[in-house]
Amino acid sequence: MKKFFMKFLDIRVLSLVFAILIWYYVIGVQGPTVTRTFKVPITPINIESGVYITNELPDVTVTAEGSSKVILGIKGNDFTALVNLAGKSEGEFYLPVDIKPPTSAIKVKSVSPEKVKVTLEKITTRKMPVIVKFKGNPAPNFLPKEPIVTPSSVMLTGPLSKLDEIESVVVEVDLTGINSETTVVLPVQLVIKDNADVSNVQVNPASCVVKILENNPNVSETLPVVPKINGEPFQGFGIKGISVSPQTITVSGDMKTLSSLQFIETEPIDVSGITKTKTFQIALNVPEGVKINGDNTCNVKVDVEPVKTLEITVPLTVNYNAVLFDATISAKEVKVILKGFADTLDKIDKQSVTAIVDVSTFGEGTYTVPVIIKGLPENTVISIVNPETVEITLKKKGGNG
Repeated sequence: MKKFFMKFLDIRVLSLVFAILIWYYVIGVQGPTVTRTFKVPITPINIESGVYITNELPDVTVTAEGSSKVILGIKGNDFTALVNLAGKSEGEFYLPVDIKPPTSAIKVKSVSPEKVKVTLEKITTRKMPVIVKFKGNPAPNFLPKEPIVTPSSVMLTGPLSKLDEIESVVVEVDLTGINSETTVVLPVQLVIKDNADVSNVQVNPASCVVKILENNPNVSETLPVVPKINGEPFQGFGIKGISVSPQTITVSGDMKTLSSLQFIETEPIDVSGITKTKTFQIALNVPEGVKINGDNTCNVKVDVEPVKTLEITVPLTVNYNAVLFDATISAKEVKVILKGFADTLDKIDKQSVTAIVDVSTFGEGTYTVPVIIKGLPENTVISIVNPETVEITLKKKGGNG
């Protein structure tokens, strides 16, 4: 009986010793069990040929546990998050995410989201013309014309939604310092909408040969005719309108010369002292190196009418902070003398004309402020405003004095 008891005691002691050793190994060597979360990027697998993922796959949140000495050194990129696209072609799919831990000592407890949306598009091809854009200035005596581009178009390959983001295909030619016909090889550039990402679009070929040719210096251009008026009509009369016939003229000459011209001016037309409408036949002032295609003269009709005056009295409106201040003004109305043609002055609505003094941003004090007249029609000239300025005193409400 004693031997049996001792044997039993030995078994219990040995069990306790083994338990302590196991605990020591787990706690002392492996460390305690720890739970952590990781951001893990998704890797798609088994993508079929001719298919492309058009949406951005999100990272998934992985919750895993393991001994502290193992899991504390693990990073999100050590996990593998797989989405299997086998058998999937064009369309939108919600697929499960399969998580592979970096070691068997790590146990995955959960993944969020468990499924992700994957949008697949078939790869397509589109042909687009190559557009040449110039930048920089060539040598003074060299004028380029539309260059020859080889090839004149390129093939774009990628998802249809990405191809739709491409507005045009260009090659950019820097003309700086070019003084003769030149051939250059330039990369193709894509002009895209709203900074879209088209990095997955392939361009074939990726570059073009551009031959820069010199332009023919003799060109034609149609320009407006602008009359040059000297002098003024007789006192009490004004120019109501000027009309030119023909209104435009076609000229030819050196491209560089014509590029600096915006109009063709007439020889001076003297309207001094005239009291009625008059038509002048006048020659065009043609710059050197420019040729007029047709008659070198034009007709300029100068409409002259009497200028009348109109005197109106306008109440003065003061813009000020009426909540904080009381305002005292040196005048309550102004007299305005207007000049213009009869048909314009007769249509003036006196009630719509206003005289305004604006001190809305001023503080307490006394100010001399100009009067502003508003509400007058076009072709009306303000001759006199009396008074032109008024004195305004702003005083805080409830103040002494």
